[in-house]
Amino acid sequence: MIEAGPADIQSKDIQPGTGPRGQYLALLPGQTVCTVKNEKGDKCQAHVKQWSTAPPEIVNNAAPGNTIHRCQRCWAIYEGPPQEYLHPNKKK
Repeated sequence: MIEAGPADIQSKDIQPGTGPRGQYLALLPGQTVCTVKNEKGDKCQAHVKQWSTAPPEIVNNAAPGNTIHRCQRCWAIYEGPPQEYLHPNKKK
């Protein structure tokens, strides 16, 4: 039997994950799909996108420096660092 490890996702090195602050799910390194399971145990697997129009009360509950992300199907809310891997050559 072959050991299967985590996928070699390039963005893991550029985009670190975050720990959950309590209210929202943590965005894992390189995560782009929802990992929430339904009552049958099946994963949602819909796209998780940055939610730039989130209400202020939701943004205020996130950790400082984190951005809010939301599943496009089940509307699960994630928090994580800004998606800098989308713009790796951005000058600071």
